[in-house]
Amino acid sequence: MRISSIGFVRAALCLAALGTLTSCFSSVSTTCSTGIVCPATTRCSSDGTTCIKDSCGDGKLEAPELCDDGNILSGDGCSSDCQSDEKCGTGKTDTITGEVCDDHNTLPGDGCSADCKSDERCGNGIVDRAVGEKCDDGNRVDGDGCSGTCKSDETCGNGVRDLSKQEACDDHNTISGDGCSADCRSNETCGNNVVDTVKNEQCDDNNTIAGDGCSPTCKREECGNRVVDPGERCDDGNNINGDGCSADCKSGEGCGNGVRDVDEECDDGNPSDDDNCLVNCHLATCGDGHVDSEAPRIEQCDTTVQTATCNANCTLRSCGDGVVNVNAGEQCDVPGGVDGGALETVACDSDCTVSFCGDSRRNVTSGEQCDTGGNSATCNANCTSRSCGDGYLNTAAGEQCDTSGATQFCDSDCSFASCGDGTVNSAAGETCDDNNRLNTDNCLANCTPNTCGDGFLDNASPRIEACDDGNANTETACAYGIASCTACNSDCSAILTLTGPRCGDSSINGTEACDDGNAVTETSCPYGTPTCTKCDGRCEVILQLQGKYCGDGTVSGTETCDDGNNFTETFCPVGQPTCTACNATCTASLSLTSQCGNSTTDVGETCDDGNRVSEIQCPYGTANCVTCNATCTGTLSLTGPVCGDGVPNALEACDDSNTNTETACTYGTATCVACSGNCQSVLNLTGPFCGDGSVTNSEVCDDSNANTETQCPYGTATCTLCNANCTASLSLTGPVCGDGIVNGTEACDDGNVLACGTCNATCTSGNGSPIASGGSITATAKGNLNDGETFTLDDGVNAPTVFEFTTVAPTDGGVMDGGVDAGVPSGHVMIDISSANNSTSVATLITGAINGVTTSLAITAGNTTNSVTLTNDNLGSVGNHVITETVAHAGFQVFGMGGGAGKDCAATVGCTATTDCAVGLTCTGTPKTCQ
Repeated sequence: MRISSIGFVRAALCLAALGTLTSCFSSVSTTCSTGIVCPATTRCSSDGTTCIKDSCGDGKLEAPELCDDGNILSGDGCSSDCQSDEKCGTGKTDTITGEVCDDHNTLPGDGCSADCKSDERCGNGIVDRAVGEKCDDGNRVDGDGCSGTCKSDETCGNGVRDLSKQEACDDHNTISGDGCSADCRSNETCGNNVVDTVKNEQCDDNNTIAGDGCSPTCKREECGNRVVDPGERCDDGNNINGDGCSADCKSGEGCGNGVRDVDEECDDGNPSDDDNCLVNCHLATCGDGHVDSEAPRIEQCDTTVQTATCNANCTLRSCGDGVVNVNAGEQCDVPGGVDGGALETVACDSDCTVSFCGDSRRNVTSGEQCDTGGNSATCNANCTSRSCGDGYLNTAAGEQCDTSGATQFCDSDCSFASCGDGTVNSAAGETCDDNNRLNTDNCLANCTPNTCGDGFLDNASPRIEACDDGNANTETACAYGIASCTACNSDCSAILTLTGPRCGDSSINGTEACDDGNAVTETSCPYGTPTCTKCDGRCEVILQLQGKYCGDGTVSGTETCDDGNNFTETFCPVGQPTCTACNATCTASLSLTSQCGNSTTDVGETCDDGNRVSEIQCPYGTANCVTCNATCTGTLSLTGPVCGDGVPNALEACDDSNTNTETACTYGTATCVACSGNCQSVLNLTGPFCGDGSVTNSEVCDDSNANTETQCPYGTATCTLCNANCTASLSLTGPVCGDGIVNGTEACDDGNVLACGTCNATCTSGNGSPIASGGSITATAKGNLNDGETFTLDDGVNAPTVFEFTTVAPTDGGVMDGGVDAGVPSGHVMIDISSANNSTSVATLITGAINGVTTSLAITAGNTTNSVTLTNDNLGSVGNHVITETVAHAGFQVFGMGGGAGKDCAATVGCTATTDCAVGLTCTGTPKTCQ
């Protein structure tokens, strides 16, 4: 870049005038290293990120700058005006780094904390130990866990009596029996309304008055004290029953005295056995043989056991009382019937017997129409009213069959169907039935009507035939070749005597094609001849005829029956359970049954399994089977229930679809229910699963849970655990007391497991900062103190300081010199109590004496009424030294010093902060130790 001669001269002048920086800025703009352009009168900061108007930010430390880091940004170790290195103690409050004050030093306790983050005022939310704060919750309100002075965390045992927490005392510990209870709510004196068992108190009613249940020594006024108190009948000094005085002193013990003793069930003081309490002081109960007539449990009878007249519940027996009395023959008893009798139900008759069809007692509720104990003339065995046609066979009523109407085999009058029985059975093909098997009356032997032209002469009224020539014609002449003949007219009412050509002389004449010796045109062969050759009545046609015979299926001639065959059947055709057949000579009807069900496969049967039932499944235990239907005409391929089919049935306790007796659940199932191999027992099983603690199946590991842990349990530094699905082992580390991190149930962790530092050895108690030790003194009145009595304080740094009381004002400065004036030995600090008028003024004098020792005692005192509080000026456990005293009066009490914590760990011991380490050591390094 070119510089004008004027610019060159100006630059030279700037170099000569080092003290006048403002005159050295260019009169033209400048481009910085980051690309920003700074206008005239400014220049680039050292890092090129901004434009500056003076030397702050140019990276050169020049007066009056305290720092210059090449920019004008605060918070990076140098403030934006270069006047602070942003460290505590500079005198400038750097709010950007969190400072709230800066008093030119890093000393605590002077109104600004060592880190400049606190103005050390109670209520700012920061615990400033240097000014004696024990807590700071951001307010100055009592009762919220931090007192309004921030001097107490309001917990019992901190040496401060917190009235907001109803503390009656606080002696720096939580131990009962030392004059202050473990909860600081009692000064452990009788009459304070607190029962101090550690002081052997049995009661405390806020007074020391006798006769109110609690004695002046806080012992209970009760049974067993050998005094008969109001309400007691006796008191023998114990609480034991059976020695003549009951354990509650309410009874002199004895059945009949009206007082129930421990071994008595009752005692009503009277000799009657008719009430709730018997003369032996046992409660009257049903079954004791005594009739209890006293309410609320009045007995009607008591025979010790159930009898025919007395129920087991001691009520008089009656059918309908709701109690089943088997001694009286009752099988059931449902109350609610008419006039107090038993109620008839489906299961129970009104005579208190179990209801069932056939018990000869009609039960209307269960739907019985009648009940005669079986079939009778009026009632069926199924308890329905008998009537022919009801479909129920009742032989007692004379029924031979009952098919709910006429069928092929049964008439509507419930007798077996048969032609000639006098009943017209259309289902059997009958159109008439005149109670005989004759062909000479109105109804033929086949139960069809006798009609003119059928060839059968009807001799019965009202239609008596004169003749019947087998046709319905009225002939006018004999047949060809017949000289004379007799014929019948068309309505069979008259016999006709005719003449005509003679055909039938057994000779073939003229145009005759044949001549069979008669002039009749036969229509059938003679009975008994199945086939024959005949000639018609005119001898013109040769006839090939068939004749009627036994076995042609038509009853004819002298036949009684004809079933279409000429053999004598012994059983019905296949498929018919019952049937009617004819013998081989057609002379007798046969009532037969089927052979189906005899376990033998007979002719015509497909199968026979010994019954006439169409089964629907195989017997239990058979998975597959082949049976026969009810008519033996077809086989049935069936399945049946078996153990292991997954369907429990009445013969099984369970069925889990297999025949194995499992011993455990499948992997992954903790509990399950299975079935034994024979399906007779339910098995409650357990099974392996990830998380059961046992490595099974394909598990790599199992740590008794189904979690993928990320660290060991608290207290275990290293461990090997298992992931959530038991497929991989996990090498982990875990939190432990002493690792410097507050984990689990830890209250604190100062990097070690020793009692030193700000946390105890088990990480269960402590604070994050060192605590000064504390104590207290409870003063008593001057009259309770003697000359020469002392107490000694030890701050842990200086030699112990002895304080001595004098009750007479000294005349020579207070040092004992062998004279008669008051004084104390050399080295003792005198406390002149000669002018004290009460315990509060004594406490004030003690406080003044302690605070008056400034160089050799690092303990600060303060008092409220008669209580003096003591606080070690140094933080840490260095001040934990017991206060000793020689005062004889019990009213003068000392507590502590104690409670100090921190600043006591030795070299090489683990720590988290220097406040854990002893004086002169620093917490540093990795891991951190006191060095």
